Amino acid sequence: MPRLVAAGLPLWRVAVFVRTLHPHVLGRRFEWRDGTGVTVREAPFTLRATAEYRDSPVARIYASGAKLRRRLAAGGNVDFPVLAELRDEGVTDYLALPLVFSDGAIHVATWTTRRLGGFDEAEIGALEMLAPPLARMAEIHALRRNAANLLDTYVGHQTGERILAGHIELGDCEELDAAIWLSDMRGFTARADRLPPQSLIELLNRYFDCQVPVIVAQGGEVLKFMGDGLL
Repeated sequence: MPRLVAAGLPLWRVAVFVRTLHPHVLGRRFEWRDGTGVTVREAPFTLRATAEYRDSPVARIYASGAKLRRRLAAGGNVDFPVLAELRDEGVTDYLALPLVFSDGAIHVATWTTRRLGGFDEAEIGALEMLAPPLARMAEIHALRRNAANLLDTYVGHQTGERILAGHIELGDCEELDAAIWLSDMRGFTARADRLPPQSLIELLNRYFDCQVPVIVAQGGEVLKFMGDGLL
């Protein structure tokens, strides 16, 4: 972003919102502000049920796939709560653009300025031209992160790192010292016969939440979930 500012774009804040493939994380927000650098925040799935999300430009673009621009100077249209907050911070113009990945999935980038008069039309055109290459870069990083998340979930972090590093040759092996833990829930079959599916899933989640954080904190890996079993 500093290079864009140096090229003449009067940017104050840029945020990129990318949905992800993760059991606990709905998506990530990468936010740059002039003078403060980049911060990254993760959004849980529970965010979707909040007014903050439903009444946001980002949710609007996810649903419509259309760009959204609001001039926030005196008298401008402030139809989302976040725009009022940005105007209070001195923002004069707000542009939100869809980032369309190669599979058609829509993600979002937002651009703001504090310059009096906001963006001019040439600057809006430049930002719209930036959206497709930005989408390609975001997609590459998202796909790699998704691959890492899936491998962490199904084969464990250390093994997943080796796979991503290219250790996939047939017959490739490594010797290591390890303790192997295998456990399951006492009486699970009887419970499964009695409980409705949603209650059973909630029980398993609570059960594994007691085990997995302790295993990971001690440097271990969960290699597989087998119903109520854990390896």
